[in-house]
Amino acid sequence: PSPVLRTAGQSWSFRLVACFVLAVPPLALAQQAPPTITTIERVVAVVDGRPLLLSDARAMERVRELAEDAALEELVDERLMYLEAARLPQAEVLAAEEQREADELLQRRPALREQVPAPDLQRLVRRQIAILKYVEFRFRPQLRVSDREVRAAFEADPSAGDSFEAAKERIRAQLERRSLDERVEAWVRELRTRADV
Repeated sequence: PSPVLRTAGQSWSFRLVACFVLAVPPLALAQQAPPTITTIERVVAVVDGRPLLLSDARAMERVRELAEDAALEELVDERLMYLEAARLPQAEVLAAEEQREADELLQRRPALREQVPAPDLQRLVRRQIAILKYVEFRFRPQLRVSDREVRAAFEADPSAGDSFEAAKERIRAQLERRSLDERVEAWVRELRTRADV
């Protein structure tokens, strides 16, 4: 054959050998353990058609110091509350508020800097601020604790040691907080019944 054909033939056979070598890994590589796979992100739940991501669940787990299942339940509840709170203009979260709360959280718990990526922490803080604003706007004005209820609570706990006058504002605040907690729990139950989770 001509030199040109010979060169072309050699080139073709070289490519064939190279493809075979690349397709079959050396024995040493074949005997190595398969690489470990780390999940970076995935959908862990869907709430009313919106995905909840693993990164958000991990942030909740670390910030609230919850077990994995409990963190996911909290995240679902928080997402439901946030979706409703976000509709109310009074629950709007300003960037300065979000940054201030995130900074205060990191001052109290500096280890979170390494445990939770900054964007995940920002989202969590934003949701919580909006929910708190919504709760204060919607439920706080409805709280009414009468003097009779305060007196009854004082008399039911004689171990307080203070006089009624000294203890009544503290007791009133406790009763208001308990009533607020009950209203929020009822709200979350209502949200859960309407939601598609």
